[in-house]
Amino acid sequence: MGAVMLAWMTEIGLITWRDLTGKKPNHTVAGFPIPADYVATFLVFGVLGLVPKDNQGASRAAALAAWAYVIATYMNALPAAANPSGTPKGTSQSTPTTTTPSATIGG
Repeated sequence: MGAVMLAWMTEIGLITWRDLTGKKPNHTVAGFPIPADYVATFLVFGVLGLVPKDNQGASRAAALAAWAYVIATYMNALPAAANPSGTPKGTSQSTPTTTTPSATIGG
């Protein structure tokens, strides 16, 4: 099994684990992975799998990129205490904006 294929299977496992344990609560179907998650991994890892295996440098770079996606998914699946770069649950990133009424000057 190639490195990209092994990374893709690990990614599928992480997505399933993350969703079944409730680590990503903004899904519309509680507890089950959305099929779009799997389609996205199919597209990303499919493109990485198109790299020819004869070119050692390119195949190593594709494998490195594939495993980087897996590590990023794993870091996002960790609890907020272990993932300082993640957004804490229950908070929003938006800031309130205020508008001022416009005054017309004229006579």
